[in-house]
Amino acid sequence: MKFRKRLSSMMLMLLLTQFFALPVLADTAVPAGADIVRVALATGAGTTELMIQQGSYVMIDLMTQFSEALTPGSQILASPVGSLNLRIENNGNTIQGMNGPLILIKPADDSDVPLVTFNKRLYRGSILIENKNGKLNIINLLDVEHYLYGVLPKEMGISTAPAEAMKAQAIVSRTYALKQKNSSASYDLSATNSSQVYGGFSAEAGYTTQAVDATKGLVIYYDQQLITAYFCSNAGGYTESSENVWSSGLSYAKAVYSPYDAIALRQAQDSAGWPASSYQWEKKYTLTQLQTMISEWNASHADQPIQVGTVTEIQGKSLAYDPVTRKITIAKTASGRITQLDVLGTAGTASLYKEDIRNFLELRSALFTITPQGGTLVRNGAGCTTTLSQPISTAKALVANGQPAPIAPKKTQYAIITANGVQTIDKSASAAVTGVTISGKGHGHGVGMSQWGAIGMAEAGKTCREIIEYYYNQGKNDGRLTLQSIS
Repeated sequence: MKFRKRLSSMMLMLLLTQFFALPVLADTAVPAGADIVRVALATGAGTTELMIQQGSYVMIDLMTQFSEALTPGSQILASPVGSLNLRIENNGNTIQGMNGPLILIKPADDSDVPLVTFNKRLYRGSILIENKNGKLNIINLLDVEHYLYGVLPKEMGISTAPAEAMKAQAIVSRTYALKQKNSSASYDLSATNSSQVYGGFSAEAGYTTQAVDATKGLVIYYDQQLITAYFCSNAGGYTESSENVWSSGLSYAKAVYSPYDAIALRQAQDSAGWPASSYQWEKKYTLTQLQTMISEWNASHADQPIQVGTVTEIQGKSLAYDPVTRKITIAKTASGRITQLDVLGTAGTASLYKEDIRNFLELRSALFTITPQGGTLVRNGAGCTTTLSQPISTAKALVANGQPAPIAPKKTQYAIITANGVQTIDKSASAAVTGVTISGKGHGHGVGMSQWGAIGMAEAGKTCREIIEYYYNQGKNDGRLTLQSIS
């Protein structure tokens, strides 16, 4: 009975530990506060290795309160044991009193910049190791300013970018990070572009650190509320309203003309054509490739399969959403981004919407046009270009009395006007589409600040405040958007 009572007590502690993502136990203070962020460096990992690179640390089991001092060169190996516990080794020796679900590695003092190595990168601050259902989460806890030191070089790592663009990015990234704080989760942010790309101490650079320090504590408020400061690499000449990309219509995330995005074309290009390809790009797919992509999509999206038989064509529509009702309308999006993709096939038509379009077609942005490859394009009575759905030999035209009639029935060829002048085409030519060419602009979802647009605006003499006012308040200067210090 005593054993069962002890077991029940231990299980209760484990449950409480899992419920409170970062418990503050006894004299072990887990870093917390308004300016502390928790960044997932890895999730769902197996056995994980970390090393103390610089400074003194203490490692603490947050359940048992067992602790051990760590010095430079200490090599920590963490392995999951079951769905709750951990096995911790220090330089090959298992630490018997350290097996709870949460292990914290925190600096012992501030006498030096403490650094931990994980996956060949150096990180400031503390590291939390969590057993989550038999897999490990590795979480970096640190001050938001130090976090930004490792974000800016990855998000705007262009040493020639003007200081005002760097400062704008620092304010935007700080705002985004603090808006994501979530007390009910194990971490607030990931280290990838699903949040903001974070490279830790290893990524830090002097010119971006200066921008962080110059804007220390500044964040963006709209109507006295901290905003979700979305941003993208390049808006392709026009940003997009949030309701046309996700679901919510945000007053500070409306479409604006972004002509300075084109500055990417004037930069030195790498071997892959970057950054010009962030502004304009092209992709081509054959129908066979599209058919394969449909199969791959269906394998991972059982809840929204594309079931059209054999694909014959894809068509895009730029239809805006009502920000209140969240329903699609017949109005056009301001930017021209595609919000509905129709996939046509021998067994019917299926449609994808918003960001699913970009994900399915593996595109840099949803600002694009589709041109069929092969087939025969004609202009219909409404003045729209369309693809013939049948061979040319069976095509008909409306004559003066409004009735369909064969086109030049006694001739074997048609004369058509193309971009290269008048050409002839055989009536026996097929109308079948063999693929598509997708011509696009921009890189990213297109909501909020365009990073290349910010660089262009800064080069034109705009300040970081003017850049932020433009992208998050359409340049209204009506006082609804303000920059305030979190302190």
